[in-house]
Amino acid sequence: MTSFVLKRLLSLIPVVVVVSIVIFSITYLTPGDPARTILGPDASPEQVQALRESLGLNAPLVTQYFSWLGGVLTGDLGDSFFLRKSVLSAIGDNLTPTLQLATIAITVALILAIPLGTLAARYRGTGLDRGVMAFTLLGMAVPSFVLGLLLMLLFAVKLRWVPVAGYVNPMLDFSAGMKTLILPGVALGAIVAALITRTTRAAVLDVLSSDYIDAARSRGVSNVRLLFTHTLKNAGLPILTIVGLTVGTLVTGAAVTETIFNIPGIGSLLVQAISRRDYAVIQGVVLMITFFYLFINLFIDLLYGLVDPRVRLGGKKGA
Repeated sequence: MTSFVLKRLLSLIPVVVVVSIVIFSITYLTPGDPARTILGPDASPEQVQALRESLGLNAPLVTQYFSWLGGVLTGDLGDSFFLRKSVLSAIGDNLTPTLQLATIAITVALILAIPLGTLAARYRGTGLDRGVMAFTLLGMAVPSFVLGLLLMLLFAVKLRWVPVAGYVNPMLDFSAGMKTLILPGVALGAIVAALITRTTRAAVLDVLSSDYIDAARSRGVSNVRLLFTHTLKNAGLPILTIVGLTVGTLVTGAAVTETIFNIPGIGSLLVQAISRRDYAVIQGVVLMITFFYLFINLFIDLLYGLVDPRVRLGGKKGA
């Protein structure tokens, strides 16, 4: 297992290098000048060039890339042009709201998706199955920001159960914090739930049609035990895969939702950095999201061995 983990970690290096090159290049090739943005439209060309020189923006792109990469390897992602602090500090200040929002979203998704997908498969072809499939189609068709606006209009504007926007840290005031996070969390979670529900239904259907399930039925195993002990356990791999992918995408997908609900998370930080051409923050946030996404998938791979012993045995054999 140790060699398997090391191989997977080493396999991530070329992916991170390629992503860093792509992100660095795209950032600098997009229109806009951070020096002009900082100084404003009234600054003279000489002032703009002087600031570009002081920020190191006049150096060749390759030189700037290797200078930035050297900083990354030593844990220095650079400084924000606008925030007057390091990129690491900016990410740290905005990471907590995003992680809290992603936790609520994935919790909502799992609470909805696993039971609905399992029941839809168990009662395939019935009205319940068709209703669940309609829910998933609707969930996959409606963007999270549209659902978020609808929830905001109903529960914040009409019923006034929660604030329209804003953020309170639940670790400081749990009740007030949950009121600020529940609507964006449900908006993100419902969209993710649609995808997990369809995957769960397909995986459970596949297991229910297998020979060992028929054998278990012939031995008199009850339907409840058959469903929750034999079926869900063996349908776990595809469900784990889709959950891992959605957790990774939740961090990036939260950008628009955070902006709508005025939550100071990583998504909002990235949107502000793009609008300001704050190159160091854009590169640092995208690199952090890439690392997060890759390690979530690595974690899911390792869980495979716990869910299915055949995967664990295969890993040892390959090592």
